[in-house]
Amino acid sequence: MKAIVKKCLSELIVSCQAYEDTPLYGAETMKKMVQCAVMGGAHVVRCCWSQDIRAAREVSDNLIIIGINKVFPEESENGIFITPTFETAKEVIEAGANIVALDTRFNEKRTKSDLYEMLKRLHDLYPDVGIMADCATYEEGIFCAESGLVDILSTTLSGMQNPDLKGPDLELIRRFKEDTQLPVNAEGRIWELADLDAVVGAGADMITIGTAITRPHLIAERFIHHYNQIKKGDCSG
Repeated sequence: MKAIVKKCLSELIVSCQAYEDTPLYGAETMKKMVQCAVMGGAHVVRCCWSQDIRAAREVSDNLIIIGINKVFPEESENGIFITPTFETAKEVIEAGANIVALDTRFNEKRTKSDLYEMLKRLHDLYPDVGIMADCATYEEGIFCAESGLVDILSTTLSGMQNPDLKGPDLELIRRFKEDTQLPVNAEGRIWELADLDAVVGAGADMITIGTAITRPHLIAERFIHHYNQIKKGDCSG
């Protein structure tokens, strides 16, 4: 196990991201978000785009940064949007990320061979950088584990496969733990402390929380929606 990956075990990772259509977008704002996460006790953060990673690195040389490079679907050549190419991965690594996370889905435009080649190039060129596989399915996780080129399996994209899933994907966490030797990152739909308890119980080695901590407009929307349901006499929403 790579030294940087070992340091992430049993850590709660705070995902600090903001898109252009939200008020918090921008490297300086994200730097403040990272500072808040560190004040709260975080030792590991997940940041998107090279400018935000450089800003986060200014917070502390000891901070572990998981870097991603999102390319929105309309701009992606193959439908893959989280660090879809070697070049996008190289960019965030060279910006200061200790671990690079990437979308491990395959399709008719990005084959298993294409994914393997990308993982191999990253593994060989950056032997000390951790590689996190953002998976949508069990099959993707097994492929990545068997490749020997990935350091962490993550449930980041399981909601794309199971859009009706309301909470974290506990089954996928358990299956990854049972059938591979890799550490597992639980990510996605962790809103409540009970969700945190559940992913720990399922065996997660590390946990990433984003929206519930760092996307205030969605936090506000969730409470307002629930309050409106109460006013209508239906608190099931």
